[in-house]
Amino acid sequence: MADEQMPQPFTTVSPVLVSFDSQDIANGTGYENYFLIESQDSGGKDYHLTPNPDFSNDVDFVVNNGNTTEDHDYDLTPFVFPRTINGTVLISLPFAAAGANPVVIIAELYKWDGSSETQLGSTINYTPSLTTTPRMIYFRMPIANELIPAGETLRFRLSIVNTTSTTVWMGIDPANRTHGNLTITTTSKISIPYKLDV
Repeated sequence: MADEQMPQPFTTVSPVLVSFDSQDIANGTGYENYFLIESQDSGGKDYHLTPNPDFSNDVDFVVNNGNTTEDHDYDLTPFVFPRTINGTVLISLPFAAAGANPVVIIAELYKWDGSSETQLGSTINYTPSLTTTPRMIYFRMPIANELIPAGETLRFRLSIVNTTSTTVWMGIDPANRTHGNLTITTTSKISIPYKLDV
């Protein structure tokens, strides 16, 4: 007589084990890091946010001298599930210049549905003094309970205005390849605090 299998008890426990940092649980949020990166194809250059330390098309982008503005939108791929941003966004950017330069940096965060964008948090407008010694520029952007629906994406807009006669470099390589002027790092990063569902 064949062995009869006992019926398995019904359970609602998920087979997937998810772990959270204790500090994240205490704060109710968990940070995810995204790197600024550049791609290029037959249509030209494009700019993205990526969670992976991939090799960028270029190690840096250059803001040439003489009243030049570099304005790029760095987009994440669309969300599969809705996410809520709640906390302080952390932005870290490496810069260097060919000489003394009071460059203007403007940073903004948006949610983007493919046709329209909605700003999240406030615009950051900062004028640091850059020199040949590379330095990190670090911003904090508070955002309270902003929902990004499934199918929409996160967009980081960065504008750099150079009105002087010196060249400015900013690193955009997640793989952190070397650069003759950006000896501190070539990696730019934005850290997003998402509300945890625990």
